[in-house]
Amino acid sequence: MNIKRIGIVVKKGSSQGYEIAQRLLLYIDSTLGLDVYIDEEVLSDVKWDKVFRVGVDPVDLIIVIGGDGTFLRTFHRIGSLDIPVMGIRIGRRGFLLDVKPDEALDRLRDAIEGKYKLVEYMRLETLLNTLKMSIPLALNEVVIARWSYMRARAISLSMYIDGEYIYSIDGDGVIVATPLGSSAYSLSAGGPIIDVDLESIVIVPLAPIQFNAKPIVIPPSKVVEIRTSGDSDPIACIVDGQSTEIVKPGSSITIRRSMNKAKVVRFHKVDTYARLREI
Repeated sequence: MNIKRIGIVVKKGSSQGYEIAQRLLLYIDSTLGLDVYIDEEVLSDVKWDKVFRVGVDPVDLIIVIGGDGTFLRTFHRIGSLDIPVMGIRIGRRGFLLDVKPDEALDRLRDAIEGKYKLVEYMRLETLLNTLKMSIPLALNEVVIARWSYMRARAISLSMYIDGEYIYSIDGDGVIVATPLGSSAYSLSAGGPIIDVDLESIVIVPLAPIQFNAKPIVIPPSKVVEIRTSGDSDPIACIVDGQSTEIVKPGSSITIRRSMNKAKVVRFHKVDTYARLREI
């Protein structure tokens, strides 16, 4: 990877993140002699005269400073562009980011020198038959759930895999997750942990009343279709806990593997099974 242009994304409102970003900006510019840009969303908080728009302006590497939410949202903004991301973890939640603040400069230099592992993670694409706009690719999961602002009653869904009816769900909804996302919300809902080296799709019903509605693991080549009841309340389609679209009753939601993978620059092994030891 030939790195000449670097973009920096920071968690909004994080004073620690802003300090790290400022240090990186100066180091990249003065010591490494590379072009470096700050995300336009934090321009008023970080003093720098070169700005970039994530997913629009070309860079060779994006450095994310924050937690899992900032990391996931950055990939949503990147979309289908082929840009690798390096994560610097701040705060308590940062399972997806493997670089600590005190080693940021050393790991950045390693990245420039090619001393890293580029890991590619599977993502999911979601299609709504009643929505014309695009939905971000999911790195963790797509959740189909009742819209919290409506009255709290169970929603009715019918699940299909490659066009074959599997079962119905009357409950809180369903999670469709990637292997990386299997250790996130899916795990909390009773789903299995899937090794990230094993590409697959995980389906986990949320509090169903049907006894047969159990978690399912399917090959990544299969297509999941979720049909909503025509007389149900509006339903939310939530991607990675970051992006929400309201689904009309009687809609069909199709979820399948995306050909666009998320590329992450790694320096340390991210232990998927650590989630089990933390319980």
